[in-house]
Amino acid sequence: MNHNPSPMSWKTADVHRYEQSIALKIPGYSHMHDLMERLLAASLADNNDIHILVAGAGGGKEIALLGSRHTEWTMTGVDPSLPMLQLAEKRVAEAGIGSRVTLQPVTVEQLPEDVVYDGATSMLMLHFLQGMEAKRTFLTSLAARLKPGAPLIIAAVNADLRSPAHPIMMQAWKDHMLSVGVLSEEWERFAASLGRESDPICSEEMTQLLTECGFSHSTRYFGAFWVEGYYAIRN
Repeated sequence: MNHNPSPMSWKTADVHRYEQSIALKIPGYSHMHDLMERLLAASLADNNDIHILVAGAGGGKEIALLGSRHTEWTMTGVDPSLPMLQLAEKRVAEAGIGSRVTLQPVTVEQLPEDVVYDGATSMLMLHFLQGMEAKRTFLTSLAARLKPGAPLIIAAVNADLRSPAHPIMMQAWKDHMLSVGVLSEEWERFAASLGRESDPICSEEMTQLLTECGFSHSTRYFGAFWVEGYYAIRN
């Protein structure tokens, strides 16, 4: 068995394989997104004139979900990965919500600073940013493009790779993945990517980072092995 799989590049990634496998890899994947939508809806209940920023929109799952449940909301999705953004375009078209969605192949930092949003999501992308400075720049830029009091729903792989719990958590996660049909090679590739293609931080660092970057009231709303979801409010 290959224990050193080649690293994944988002420029050449098999995005369809990623989309098919990610829901198997993360227990409660759809539930995590359902809760994301419900938290946004609860935060923005008194206003239908809503513009949501989706950071890391590749695949389009969040946009399709929000657009189907909130027919008056508009959404801007950004993702520097063209293959992932093309998949999002396809999903948006299939959902029939194209008139309310703008997709851009840029990062949050490249968005105009004079446009602010009513809420934002960042689902499963923070751990791909290498180094605390890159994560800090991303979250600070995200906060700068949100209205005061706007909600942020953010999910990421938050792992302490040095923790004694790490090998136990990984073994249990491996057992889960293999039991639902994830190939062993796919597991090996994923396990090898932690700390290499991805740069996860622990839960304590996550909440501290959100505070440093302009957010408050950080509340963990989802957890599955090393995957966590947080609700936070722009100061």
